[in-house]
Amino acid sequence: MTQNKIVITGATGLIGSRLTEKLAERGTPVTVLSRHPRAANNRFPSARFPNVTVTGYVPFNPDTIAPALSGASAVVHLAGEPIATRWTPEVRAAIRNSREIGTRALVTAIAGMNDRPAALISASACRYYGVNAHARFAEDSPPGPAGDFLTDTTHRWEAQAQRASMFDVRVVILRFGITLAVTEMGRATLKRLHPFLGGRVGSGQQWVSWIHREDVVDILLRALDMTEMRGAYNATSPNPVKMTQVTDAFGHASRSFFRVPVPSMVIRQLLGDGATVILDGQKVHPDRLLAEGFHFRFPQIGPAIYDILS
Repeated sequence: MTQNKIVITGATGLIGSRLTEKLAERGTPVTVLSRHPRAANNRFPSARFPNVTVTGYVPFNPDTIAPALSGASAVVHLAGEPIATRWTPEVRAAIRNSREIGTRALVTAIAGMNDRPAALISASACRYYGVNAHARFAEDSPPGPAGDFLTDTTHRWEAQAQRASMFDVRVVILRFGITLAVTEMGRATLKRLHPFLGGRVGSGQQWVSWIHREDVVDILLRALDMTEMRGAYNATSPNPVKMTQVTDAFGHASRSFFRVPVPSMVIRQLLGDGATVILDGQKVHPDRLLAEGFHFRFPQIGPAIYDILS
């Protein structure tokens, strides 16, 4: 069980917040690196999280990162601008820079230390493999072709994280699928919309490589605890599904009365090029995790969605 200090970027996000809670439950000291320390302190009040320390930093400046890394046994790097939005030129730059330049700054800070963290656990994404409607992707699959914005961004992101291995740091890269979880605000919204949930999204035939947040966090804890874990892992359910199966599961779990379809055209009008996040998919499998005996709490889409809505 990990007891030395863990530093987390992106700790107030969907995955990072739950990981921080789980580490706090263990009694592990956690340092949260945040661009918005006031908001992070509100998320992790000291009365409830006495072993969580919030430190402000500038993501592209290694000098603001290095002091927080002192005494850390590992760094979990989850920071990155959201991608499920309309991609203006400014948003594209923010998506890429937050991953490439942000990771470069973090690794530069690690490289400049005498007593470096033993491990860097870095987020990545399944888009590493590119988009294909028919192929099956595992960790030994080749990287996707250049030219796709998200695929190129992911390749650059991982390359920066891998630099840490040059400094005797164990690097684990987790290629996340679509993470299923609902915040309290999101759950309230879904309750209002539940009569209409479950309609087809786009063609409905695009593959969705998904994972429940609790399984993501278990994988992150495993990567922290098991020093034999190195390299890239697909953090996805062993059962990718078509989008129709996702929306059907939402419909059944929410007992919707009217299932309203959302055509591809509507999504493209709302998100522009960012619609690719929803309309294009891949069939990704977690072969390495399964070979190493990882047990998924939610391997099937139906129980996973029921859990997050209940």
